[in-house]
Amino acid sequence: MRIVGSQYMNKKYLKCVYCHTQEKETDDHVPPKCFFPVPRPSNLITVPSCLKCNQGLGKDEEFFLATFMFSSAGESPAGKQLWAQKIKGAYKKNLGLRHKIVEHLKQADLLTPVGIFLGRKWTIKTDEKRFEKVVNKIVRGLYFFEYGEPLSDDAEIMTLFLNQEEKLKEAAKIASELKIGSRIWKGIFEYKLNRVSESPTGSIWLFRFWDNANFWSLTYNKKMIESQQFHPADPE
Repeated sequence: MRIVGSQYMNKKYLKCVYCHTQEKETDDHVPPKCFFPVPRPSNLITVPSCLKCNQGLGKDEEFFLATFMFSSAGESPAGKQLWAQKIKGAYKKNLGLRHKIVEHLKQADLLTPVGIFLGRKWTIKTDEKRFEKVVNKIVRGLYFFEYGEPLSDDAEIMTLFLNQEEKLKEAAKIASELKIGSRIWKGIFEYKLNRVSESPTGSIWLFRFWDNANFWSLTYNKKMIESQQFHPADPE
């Protein structure tokens, strides 16, 4: 697999990069600007979007952010800022979000690396289906940002939350074959990517949110899998 293309914005593309059917009505931030503490960077990524796609996952994005702020990500410098600026107030004011968080809270054993019990701590159960929706949308937005064209209609996206050591080790094996994203923000949002030169529908993405939450995504179509076109190679 060889990387093709480079990051640039297609200023002439006037349709929504997500649904490909509606005309551009606004610009959508990728990743969502609510993921950034204030003051936000001046170089946030935006892509053409219709209003429906722009706003359609608002509640899922809010849940994604709130969930990880209750995890180790909330202890990162950016996480602490987001907690103070957004989550604390939203948790108090938004009854629906509060109920969702409470439903997902659970207690877990706190152990040392050698298994010594240190007590109990509050953790939050993940809702990976909602996470997938948010990450899949980010994939489509960044695909356009990196390659200047939308991900094709026949593309499938498979996303995996890397919440276990074994999954992280598997992802690390392919990380060296990917290039660093054209625009990243250390400690907030970082990503790596690669694309199949023979079939641009195929691409691999690694994401890291707030120095803690890691995701792996693969885009493909059935023809690629059947012909075995998707295989790793050196990035440009």
